[in-house]
This record gives sequence, C-alpha cells and structure tokens, in this order.
Amino acid sequence: MQLFRKFYDLVRKLDNFLGMVAMAFIILLACANVFMRYVMGSPWGWVEEITVFSFVWLTMLGASAVIHVEGHCSIDVLVTRMSPKWQRIISIVGDAIVLMTLVLLIWFGIILTIKGQTKLTPILGIPYSYIDASIPVCCSFMLMYYGRMFWNSLLGKKNTSQIDGQEESRQ
Repeated sequence: MQLFRKFYDLVRKLDNFLGMVAMAFIILLACANVFMRYVMGSPWGWVEEITVFSFVWLTMLGASAVIHVEGHCSIDVLVTRMSPKWQRIISIVGDAIVLMTLVLLIWFGIILTIKGQTKLTPILGIPYSYIDASIPVCCSFMLMYYGRMFWNSLLGKKNTSQIDGQEESRQ
C-alpha cells in the first residue's frame, strides 16, 4: 500500500507540474508571438499549432487535477433529500459509471492515438498522435484519482483531497 501511495503522489505531482508548464508555455509563446507580430512585423506561423497542442494537454491535465481535488460540480438536490443509505448507493453507482467511462476513454483514446500517427499538422508536420495521447494519459490519471475516491466510498471512508496544501474532506 505504501508503494501505491508513493506512486499516487508522484503522478499527482507530475500532473500538477505538467499543467503549470503547459500554462506558462502557452503564455510565453503567445507573448513572444505578439512581440513578433507588432514589433518585428513578422509573426511566427507555427505558434498557433503549438499553442493548440499545449492547450489540449492543459485542458486534459486540468480536468485530471480537478478530479483529484473533487472540484467538478454536481447537481445533488434530489440525492441530498434521500436517506444516507440511498445517498451511498447512488454515489457508488455514479462513481462506477464514471470509472467505466474513463476506461472507455482510455481505450478509444489509445486507438485514436495510434490512428493519429499518419495525420500530420499542416505547418510543422507533427503527428496528431502527440496531441491525441493527452486523452489516454490524462484519463489514466483521472482513473487512478477516481478509483481511489471510489474505493474510499466503498469502505465508507471520507475522501480527502488537497487544495493548495490544505486538507479538505468530503462527507
């Protein structure tokens, strides 16, 4: 269990780090291209491809990070009015559906990534598989995060997540 915890923490840190790098890279690249366009009069044509590439990865990494801190919204007006027994049953069924969806996303994301090797971006000629790989990679992160939350729900434990270094628990 200790090994899983270390691996889990490593993936979480990698997920957060890659998201920050992607965001900083997009900002720096956009600023550099604005400078090239308005000051030098010669914008870089390839910046849009790299920005879109980075933004796709940033979006998927961000979705993964939000799952880790349990930050996605849900409408639970009906569920909160039910008995604790039914709330738990609905939570477990909902979590199982999310886990199955993530498994399907990983599977079809791998297929999309493999098929994307022959399709190239117009300017730089980068295979789309590098862009499409964000789906199975980040959905694997999401599966791990959500799997842990699901396991804790099955055991009846409170899920704890970290937001900005502070422990926060979900009941």
